[in-house]
Amino acid sequence: MEKRIVRQTIWSEENYVYIKLLCRYYWLEKKRYFSPAEVCSNLMCSMKDLSDMRREGKIKTFDYITYWSSDIRWHLNLLDEREILKPSESPMLDGDIKYLIKNVCWDSQENIDYLHKAILYKYDNIDDFTIPAVVLYWKWWSWKWTLMSLLETIFWEDNVLLNLGQRELQSQFDTYKGQKLVVEFAEVSTSNTHWDLMILNRLKNIIWAARITINEKGVKPYQIENTWWFFVSSNSNTPLRLDDKDKWNRRFSVIKSNSVLNDWRKINRAVKDKEKVSNYLAWLYLTYPEVTEYWRFEPLDNKDKRELEEVSQEDSNNFWEWVEERYPDFKWKKRITEVYELVTLYCIENNLNEAEFLRYFWRNSKHKRVKIRFWEKTYSWVELP
Repeated sequence: MEKRIVRQTIWSEENYVYIKLLCRYYWLEKKRYFSPAEVCSNLMCSMKDLSDMRREGKIKTFDYITYWSSDIRWHLNLLDEREILKPSESPMLDGDIKYLIKNVCWDSQENIDYLHKAILYKYDNIDDFTIPAVVLYWKWWSWKWTLMSLLETIFWEDNVLLNLGQRELQSQFDTYKGQKLVVEFAEVSTSNTHWDLMILNRLKNIIWAARITINEKGVKPYQIENTWWFFVSSNSNTPLRLDDKDKWNRRFSVIKSNSVLNDWRKINRAVKDKEKVSNYLAWLYLTYPEVTEYWRFEPLDNKDKRELEEVSQEDSNNFWEWVEERYPDFKWKKRITEVYELVTLYCIENNLNEAEFLRYFWRNSKHKRVKIRFWEKTYSWVELP
């Protein structure tokens, strides 16, 4: 089955294919689905003419769609790899691109190497959906746009979707059609614990998911391969509320920066220069040859991530860390009254309102309260490792 579709219609420059599983026509140029009646209206033809075009092969028919670096029989492959930039024969790291990555990573060599390797790994493994999402947070918006412009030049702008927000994560992605290689969410933190946890869980559901369900308006929900590398960017000190650090947060790598990107217009021109970026791709292969041997790309375990985990951690679990540090012998089964004695001390030491602190304490605590019955009486306990 041909991967690319030639022009089929005899009355129009518009090119349609028919997707059997969705019972819809797909307009290739506009990347949208249409009903048979809508296609007839667009082409100014009858339903019989439309059926004849399908029967005669002027409009190709496929079972389903895919977005993959290799073809699947009877599937329409919507990924055009010809649009992705190719490495040159002249490996070279342009000074402006070097300056961009250096400043994005706040001059941390660990972060710089990781970001270079991550870009190369995604480029070398287009289909891999297990790449950790990169959480970028800083004060200066120009960096985000410039870095994303670099990714647009590499993967082509049609394969990069930028600046999605809370709405897309709080809804059912009704405005999101997939068919991307890089997806960026901006400013998704709400400062509301309930919503922030919902956003985190939504991201966890789509990061590392082999297939993702798309709810496109006017089309019944369908699934497509997850080939997306996710970014979360923010000006906030809490760009995303992570899980408590004892849960590892393996879906995320965190890079923080707090320095200014000077002359960003000049750098933005550099990252849109295909020759310079093509040389950069060649330089990545030359500088990090080990990446081509990776079977999986691991998350970055760095200081930035640990700091964000500290900020994200629930107050109750900050209390338990305080207990472990101050009272190392406070272990095994403890009566709730004993725990509350320490809570009072903790709140006094940290100038906290004890009633407010206890309001959601047990709901968010990593150590759960249980009830144990001794003869006719029931006691509340907590078991500590």
